[in-house]
Amino acid sequence: MPEGDTIRRLAERITTRFAGQRCTRCVTRDPRLVHVDFTGAVLREADARGKHLLIRFDDGRTLFAHLRMDGSFRVGPAATEPEWRRRVELWLEDGRLTGLDVPVLGVVPTTEEDRVVGHLGPDLCGPRPPDLEEVLDRLGADGSVPLAGALLDQRNVAGFGNVYAVELPFVVAVSPNQPVGTVDGLAGLLALGTAVIRANAALGPQNTTGRNLRRDDRWIYGKRGRGCPVCGTTLDGWEERESPWGRVSVWCPACQPLVDGRRAVDLDRARRLLALHPARREPTWPR
Repeated sequence: MPEGDTIRRLAERITTRFAGQRCTRCVTRDPRLVHVDFTGAVLREADARGKHLLIRFDDGRTLFAHLRMDGSFRVGPAATEPEWRRRVELWLEDGRLTGLDVPVLGVVPTTEEDRVVGHLGPDLCGPRPPDLEEVLDRLGADGSVPLAGALLDQRNVAGFGNVYAVELPFVVAVSPNQPVGTVDGLAGLLALGTAVIRANAALGPQNTTGRNLRRDDRWIYGKRGRGCPVCGTTLDGWEERESPWGRVSVWCPACQPLVDGRRAVDLDRARRLLALHPARREPTWPR
C-alpha cells in the first residue's frame, strides 16, 4: 500500500504538471462517480493527507482517492490499460491524469474535505512537521495496542504504513509487538520516524537505511527468514492472517525481544544505523 511519503510525492507531481490547467474532457467509469464531470473546471492543486489524495478544482469540488493496495495514478501520458481499469480520466492542457484500479474514489465540496479526512491524526508529510505531542497523546489513548498497530492506526498519525511499522521498531531495537504504553522514549521514535518519512517524501525512494539513496532500501522489511543485518539472528515475523494488526511483520528476536514490563527506545543504535540517511538533516531528527 502506498504510504504517506509516496502519496505526498504523487500530489506534488500532479500539481507541478497540471496546476492552473483546464480540464477539456472527463470520463468516469466508476459507479460512485456517475454524472461527475470536471470538463471546464481548472485543476488548482493536488494535496495529500496521510494516504489520502485530494485533487482540488476551481469550481469548489475535490476529487478524493485512496489507493490501498492496487490503485495508482498515471500523470501525463495516456494510459494503455483496458478501459475498465481506468476509473477516471481527465484530459488537461498538458497531458492526461488517469486513475487506475483506484478502489476508493469520490467527490466532495472542497470546504467539506473533513468528511473524508477529518478522522485522521496529524499528517506526517504535510507542509510542516506534525505536532508530536498531539501524536503522543493519541498513541497513549490505549497503551495495550502493539507498537506496530499503534503506528499504523491513521487516527493516531497519518502517513506511516507497513514499511515504517517494521523498520522503525527495528532501528530503535523495540519489538513491534511491544505494547505501546510500555515503550519508554516514544517521543524519540516519533521524531526519528517523522524525519525519515519526510526525507523520503522529498527524496523519492522509500529508503530506511541511508544506503543506495536512489532506490528503495530497507533493513528487514520483506526479509523474514534471513539473517539480521546487525546480529545475524534469523528474522522472525507474522503473516498477515496471524498478525494482531492484520499486516505482515518482521523483527529480530535478539535485537527486538518482546519483554514484560518496559522497553526503552535505543536512539544511539538508530543514529548509528541511519548515520548516512538524509533524515539527519530534518528538524525533527533527535539530537
